[in-house]
Amino acid sequence: MADALFVDNMARPVALVGRVLNALCRAFAIGSGVTLILMALMSFTSVVGRSLFSTPILGDYELVQMMSAVAVTMALPFCQMIRGHIIVVFFTAGAPKKFNRACDVGACLVLSVAGFVFAWRITLGMLELRENGDASMLLNLPTWYGYLPMVPTFFLLGCAALYTAWVDIAGAKA
Repeated sequence: MADALFVDNMARPVALVGRVLNALCRAFAIGSGVTLILMALMSFTSVVGRSLFSTPILGDYELVQMMSAVAVTMALPFCQMIRGHIIVVFFTAGAPKKFNRACDVGACLVLSVAGFVFAWRITLGMLELRENGDASMLLNLPTWYGYLPMVPTFFLLGCAALYTAWVDIAGAKA
């Protein structure tokens, strides 16, 4: 059972670029897990406070919304590094390996472009929200705070997708 939790040990890169990307992706995934744990603890505390003492945590919904978006995005680069994204092979199961590899490279390149475009557009949106002074309703927390961790996360996703495409093209354990 424990082996299933560490399936990515075989996928550890040998090249320096791959090792650095792998370490960064793992750090972001750990940050995602910590964010989810904090969010769960906060929700639990708010529910208990609301039920027993009629004092919920003010703005808990706002914080859960922001933290959920951050946690989900921070897990994406690691998922790409270990090839953990869902792949539908219904139509390509019987296809030659070269065709499947070409499809994998194409998907990695599309994901890479999407990651870089998302990072760029989120940066522009974040700067606009900051300039406009947009804030949450109850806590008056600046909205752009939630976007801040997403920019490097999507950039890292783009880098991880480029790296995995390069590994597929090179055909080696880079």
